[in-house]
Amino acid sequence: MRKIITQEEREKKESRNKVIISVVIGVILILSSVGYAFYQSDSKTTQKIDYNGIRFSLLDDGLWHAVINENSYAFSFNPQETENISANINYNLDSYTGKPLYFSYDSPGEGVQEIIRNIGGVAERYQSACVEECELDFPVKKCTEDNIIIIKDSNVTRIKQTDKCIYIFAKPEDILRASDEFLFNLLKK
Repeated sequence: MRKIITQEEREKKESRNKVIISVVIGVILILSSVGYAFYQSDSKTTQKIDYNGIRFSLLDDGLWHAVINENSYAFSFNPQETENISANINYNLDSYTGKPLYFSYDSPGEGVQEIIRNIGGVAERYQSACVEECELDFPVKKCTEDNIIIIKDSNVTRIKQTDKCIYIFAKPEDILRASDEFLFNLLKK
């Protein structure tokens, strides 16, 4: 048998329960916010390296971030992972500043995307093109006149320059690494 309670006692009990629930929810919200703040600050950078006076930090997005000449860049690989790639170029970032940049490639476009992410903002514009001749509906450009980055499948990974053309040769699985080596050479001059 239940005890008979008055309306006043029932309201008092409900009010007390509401206060308890409000306090518990408030504590949970505060603790979760504090925990999230600590989690974010601890996990933001997982690894850091210094290379030729530049600090590279591997962040949660999986990219190596660096500030070079007061500009921020993000790479798939760090310079230590690309050191063994032969690169013979004499261009620097100024070579692309305010000028159209063309791409020609016969491999996956991830190398192109890596380059655009890092230097696409300095170029006047960027687009796909064909070199010398074309079967596609792209403009035909010449190495003697236009800045063209040509990415080709090859068993040997290397980077070379002919006139205004940069050739990045690599196996499909090494295209990103070779593209980053090109960027490191471009940005250090």
